[in-house]
Amino acid sequence: MAIWQTAALLVIFAASAWLAFVAVLCVSDPGKARAGLAAMGSTWAIQVGEHGLRGLAGAAMIMRADASKSPVAFEAIGWFVLATSVLILLLPRNWHNAYARWWAARIPTWAFRIASLPTLIGAVLLAYAAI
Repeated sequence: MAIWQTAALLVIFAASAWLAFVAVLCVSDPGKARAGLAAMGSTWAIQVGEHGLRGLAGAAMIMRADASKSPVAFEAIGWFVLATSVLILLLPRNWHNAYARWWAARIPTWAFRIASLPTLIGAVLLAYAAI
């Protein structure tokens, strides 16, 4: 396996682990999950950290697509993730934060718990499809 393929796989595993962590947080402490959602885009560091890492995960999916279990889907989703991260970084940061706060104020606590299941399933499927 080429070093770039290994690096891409490690980035995807890290993204999967992050999604699994978010799923556990949503079910165990939905208040913290809500606060985390409301904080998205609140500072330049959070904005760049969030979308820089998200864009890196998208790029890793593109690089790993041919070796994945679903090359066409992996590449398409990777391009979507990368492109939307770049777009969000180009838009005014306060738009992103206002949108995040708007949703955080409207999503009921129980919905965070319910959202944890598809988030965890997505984390597992992402890691599984990458190998």
